[in-house]
Amino acid sequence: MLKERVTVTTAAVAVLAVATLYALARFSGSSRVHNHCQVLQRSGWWVDNSSLVWQPQGCTQRQYAYDDVVRCMKSPRTTSVGQYALFIGDSTVRDKFFAWARLVDVDVDGDAKVHSDITVRWPGEAGIAALFVWDPYLKGEVAQQVLHGAYNETLEQPRLVLLGAGAWHLRYANESGGIVNWRRTMDGVVQRLAESRRDGAAPIADHVYLSPVAPVVPDKLSPERLATLDPAAITWMNAYMQAAELPVFSSWTDMARARPLETTDGLHYSAGLERAAVNLLLNRVCNRDTIDPHPPMRTTCCFEYPAPGSFVRWYAAATLTALALLVAHSRWATIPRIVPSAATLRQLLVFGGILLIMFVCDRTPLFEKLHKHYIAWVFTAILALATVGGAATWSADKSEAFLGRAQTDEWKGWMQIVILAYHAMNASGVSGIYNPVRVLVAMYLFMTGYGHCCFFYAKRDYGLQRLTAVLLRTNVLAIALAYVMGTSYMDYYFAPLSSAWVLIVWATMRVAPAANYTHLAWAKLAASAVIMCLINGLHLWPFTLLERLGVMWSAREWEFRFGTDIYIVYVGMAVALVRLQYGSQLLVHPRWPQLVRWSVPASILGLVLYFYFELTRASKFEYNKWHPYVSPLPVLCFIVLRNANAYLRSHSSAMFRAAGLISLELFIAQFHLFLAADTKAILVLVDSRLWFVNFGVTAFVFVGLCQALGSASGTITAWLMAKVSVDAPAVDIPMSELPVAADRPRALDRLASDPPLLARMASLPIFDSLALRWVIGLFALVLLNNYYD
Repeated sequence: MLKERVTVTTAAVAVLAVATLYALARFSGSSRVHNHCQVLQRSGWWVDNSSLVWQPQGCTQRQYAYDDVVRCMKSPRTTSVGQYALFIGDSTVRDKFFAWARLVDVDVDGDAKVHSDITVRWPGEAGIAALFVWDPYLKGEVAQQVLHGAYNETLEQPRLVLLGAGAWHLRYANESGGIVNWRRTMDGVVQRLAESRRDGAAPIADHVYLSPVAPVVPDKLSPERLATLDPAAITWMNAYMQAAELPVFSSWTDMARARPLETTDGLHYSAGLERAAVNLLLNRVCNRDTIDPHPPMRTTCCFEYPAPGSFVRWYAAATLTALALLVAHSRWATIPRIVPSAATLRQLLVFGGILLIMFVCDRTPLFEKLHKHYIAWVFTAILALATVGGAATWSADKSEAFLGRAQTDEWKGWMQIVILAYHAMNASGVSGIYNPVRVLVAMYLFMTGYGHCCFFYAKRDYGLQRLTAVLLRTNVLAIALAYVMGTSYMDYYFAPLSSAWVLIVWATMRVAPAANYTHLAWAKLAASAVIMCLINGLHLWPFTLLERLGVMWSAREWEFRFGTDIYIVYVGMAVALVRLQYGSQLLVHPRWPQLVRWSVPASILGLVLYFYFELTRASKFEYNKWHPYVSPLPVLCFIVLRNANAYLRSHSSAMFRAAGLISLELFIAQFHLFLAADTKAILVLVDSRLWFVNFGVTAFVFVGLCQALGSASGTITAWLMAKVSVDAPAVDIPMSELPVAADRPRALDRLASDPPLLARMASLPIFDSLALRWVIGLFALVLLNNYYD
């Protein structure tokens, strides 16, 4: 198993190294290039054949709304006098104007005032928000005034100017002079733009762009337009503007050509397409003023990543220090006691290196990012491939135990694969998929309640040793990422959610522990459930105290996450108690065989009823209200079916088991290593146009690094617990200590004795106290949190 892990991780590192070299070869030092401002204007594609979702090459764009436009146009950083956008040109430019104007005033009439100037004002204000000037040849007085920067009280300098001409030069060639005069006009624009950039010259505006000549759909043109609007001429005109290095939005041409069904007359395109086109323009003009340079960084088009903060620099220095100490280990005759072992240093180096890789992936422009978009057949294909892989690795286990370790590892594994596909394909918008995925989270929490209840019941160990080990193992990656990536600990919500429930299960079993073996255990469970429902329902969480300590915690998000699955952990504890207290009696009960026979069809019926219920809810928000009460049904039905006979209990999928062993790392690391832009995009390691190739390569690198993270996290947990670490890969700390396979290392067995870490540093026996180390650790986190903020 170790060789397999090393092989996968090593191969993943090799692939990542090649991808990094490829990205570095393509990387440009010019900010306009690496921040994707140029590609935003020049290239992109529609994500599928049915929607109007545009994907700029290699970056994610912001979807603009009224508040964003106001913040952009009225930005204090603007050098222009007027806080408005000026559109000058023909009817195709007017379409862009209306798409912009509807962001300011949704009631703008797009059919009024043909071939005339149009003004749109800010709601409730006298100021102009957008102005359209009808000038299909760009020869009018306003166009010349703008190009020469000759503004006055009548025409203030705008924030943005969009010019466009060409269709009328072709349509009315006799009176306009045709392409010859159009070219002269464009040459004049080139000259004026060059002059406006000189020192001391009158500026035209903060932003000046040209609209390409709109491509036509000949089959839909009227006879008059068909005779004059030559597609070849239009292609030549657009190529001429690009060759002249005019600031033209060439991507608008690609938008129109790829959507011929979005036009009814062959020349003018739908409001939806024009809205998508103007959104590109807004990203180009406004992102600097509307995007917060702090995480979450969900927009990467025309965005300049901030320089790494002080914590990241310190973290990188600490990682390099670990490397230096590891090299020195082989050369020192005597190793200072304060220096960790070579095995620990290796894992610290791996952990630190992978987190720095995540930072490069998601906090720098080196690697491209793509929008997530749900495509049903792709989502289905990913799950089908995973199912085939799981079935192909189906094999016998050494145990036939109910919810044995192999089975729970498999369970966690396939659930995590589904969740990864769900996140990568942005399936959260599909209620019929979102609802069952909510059940998968409930299944995780069911195992938390069941596993830890089994452990406390069987071992009667309520000390801090194992509790601390579990909490460290659960949180070490999430806490480290929160500081390195500048995010919130709550962003990796499963870590705090699981930790809270571990503490609740521990407290429930710890109070009056003798009662755990009597019928009073059920009263304890009921009392615990009532207390937690009151705390969550009455908003009694200590958020005010956390804020005073400098810890910013989203109360609304936490109460939603906690409340949505508030009962399923107790269901897991209840199943554990039934098994432990009454299991032997049930097996010899005369009606047990009959109950087993009927449980399978009853469970199938229960799943059918659940899916009928969830699919008939009006929305996922409506379903969320019911989820705490209905989620136990599919969870229990699945458990019954998965353990229906000895064959199913004694077999599992090796592929899913392997994924289950690193499910925690897969869930948390996906935010910055599989996904990007703080979960809102997909990381690109190959080429943004090769979606499937990139998906496969990125997934392979992601899994390989997560295997290394799993081993490193386990070793770091052992080190922080002041125990010696080993070279063998660290596995998850078992949720329960019920009988498992003999060859599987138990969590506490691998925490062999060694002089405590803090005692090495301070040589004071007082630091042997685990409770004191808890206090010191929490105090250090609070100080670090306040300093880092």
